[in-house]
Amino acid sequence: MRYLLLPAALSLLPSASGAQEQGSDQLFSVYFEPLKGGEFTRLNKAIQDALAEPPFQLDAKAGAWTVIVSVPEKIGVQHKSAGGAVYTFTIVFSRDGSSLGQSHQSCSSDKLSDCTDQIVLDVKSAAAPR
Repeated sequence: MRYLLLPAALSLLPSASGAQEQGSDQLFSVYFEPLKGGEFTRLNKAIQDALAEPPFQLDAKAGAWTVIVSVPEKIGVQHKSAGGAVYTFTIVFSRDGSSLGQSHQSCSSDKLSDCTDQIVLDVKSAAAPR
């Protein structure tokens, strides 16, 4: 179950379609603050890999106009009896100290794409010009 909470979410729709009309070659500068803890190595890599693909440019550090993707709160981990785990967490999006919104993620360790696919969509929405 995932939720995307963005300020004035409905007003993003014209902006998002306008960004598509400008062309698909527009890159969004993104910085991902890696998750802390050894058990999140695969999840970190999956998120970094997803944010390194166009239309994103994954930066080594945050700069002006960079969308910062972070997980400021503890990640919930529910271990499954058959092995693996389910991760539940909130991703926060910001730029230049201003909040762009947040989304709630939940995915299994054997299907991290459930989280990364949604994160990609959420970053696109958060990064869209307003």
